[in-house]
Amino acid sequence: MAGIEIVLPEIEAEDRVIETEAGRFRVAGVRIPEKRVMADPALLRDLVKAARAAAAKAHVPYSHFHVGAAVIMADDPEGRIITGANIENASYGATVCGERNALHAAAAKGFRKIRFLALSTADSLGGPLQERSPCGICRQVMREFIDRNEAGDAALILVDTGDDEFTADILDIDRLLPYGFRL
Repeated sequence: MAGIEIVLPEIEAEDRVIETEAGRFRVAGVRIPEKRVMADPALLRDLVKAARAAAAKAHVPYSHFHVGAAVIMADDPEGRIITGANIENASYGATVCGERNALHAAAAKGFRKIRFLALSTADSLGGPLQERSPCGICRQVMREFIDRNEAGDAALILVDTGDDEFTADILDIDRLLPYGFRL
């Protein structure tokens, strides 16, 4: 593997207190430590391509918003790429996002730890990150499959840019969901 080190920079914002006649309020800050991850850039590129190919298979007769995801699980000894696409239903609650379909397929194979997850929102490629970013439910499901207790590599989340100059925006779960729910 021709690896590169990907450095996700530290992010720090202090809490701020607002004093009012009605009481004190705290504006929550955040501290996200620097993370370093070794990765094969060709593998990451192929994962983004797999997510984009999965998006082409989405069933989206209502939103017409195609989403595909591709995941490699850290606990899969074969390092397979598992894909999923969003599947809509007239009963909107039955709709499932591409990211969750990929993770559920991986979980059904017995895997529980994300190594790399790529997603592609084919209909908003080239737009700002917030138009290509996973929904809140998917972010929470991703958090469930990221082992917080391991001292090893952070799981990377790659968001397809659709740009010839950049393959993907790279995040981790702390940058994507800094206050995610945990039991």
